Amino acid sequence: MEFEQLVETMDQRNVNFVGCLTNLFKDIVLAIEENSEILSGLCGEDGIVYAICELQEECDSRGSVILKKYMEYRKLAKLSSEINAHNTNMLSVGGGPEGPDPREVELYLEEILSLMQLGEDYTEFTISKIKGLTSVDPELLPRATKAFRSGSFSKVAQDLTGFYVILEGFFMLENVRKAIRIDEYVPDSLTTSMVDDVFYVLQSCLRRAISTSNISSVVAVLSGASSLLGNEYHEALQQKIREPNLGAKLFFGGVGVQKTGTEIATALNNMDVSSEYVLKLKHEIEEQCGEVSDVYFYYLKIYITNEIH
Repeated sequence: MEFEQLVETMDQRNVNFVGCLTNLFKDIVLAIEENSEILSGLCGEDGIVYAICELQEECDSRGSVILKKYMEYRKLAKLSSEINAHNTNMLSVGGGPEGPDPREVELYLEEILSLMQLGEDYTEFTISKIKGLTSVDPELLPRATKAFRSGSFSKVAQDLTGFYVILEGFFMLENVRKAIRIDEYVPDSLTTSMVDDVFYVLQSCLRRAISTSNISSVVAVLSGASSLLGNEYHEALQQKIREPNLGAKLFFGGVGVQKTGTEIATALNNMDVSSEYVLKLKHEIEEQCGEVSDVYFYYLKIYITNEIH
């Protein structure tokens, strides 16, 4: 009933898919919690597992429909195609038409993150519930837990994850490029504006990626961040240092000497502070990964270390 009401309001600007999926999971979890004692008394703990698997079928059928309808509502397939075309055009001579509005993309990213987190939290709860049972048929446990990772909801969630990676990569790239493009001197600051702006963007995008609890998403976004730092941002840092006749301007005097000296000092400070920010960013990523999962953290730490180096 709630999903039908949601579909009826899809001509409106903001439709609450997150609330709809939340309530579906809430109904399933409450059904498990409220009936576990009865099921255990009647059928033993195997009965609880069978009931959870039956309820998971409801998640697969209804939850996947909610995610599909969300992707349709936000036109994520069309948006991803536009982003890919925009990225291709940027490499061609003369560029191409402007891509999607990054501010709108950020709104979608937050929605997708909430939907992905809901799915992860629900799956983690149900699997931990099954694994917490002490007198279950040993052959039943692997079949039951596998159903959560191989069902239709999980498969649709993977499609949503794919869209997330494309949108996050676009958002990060566009905002880093904008920070470089509008770079300016900041009064009473040792660096220009792009240093803080670029690392703020990278920090925000990586935090969001880690919050998905999806290792492939984090690896993709981290790889994009590493590429941006090693290419476009690195080039922007060195651009002022390579300015023609910079040394001559400084040593042969004139009214521009003080300004030129300040420019050189600021350019060097940009490089120095950026090196510090890279190490700080690495430390923050490792800390956040550690909060999500020990196993997750182990594999990400290896990847992060390789990327940063």
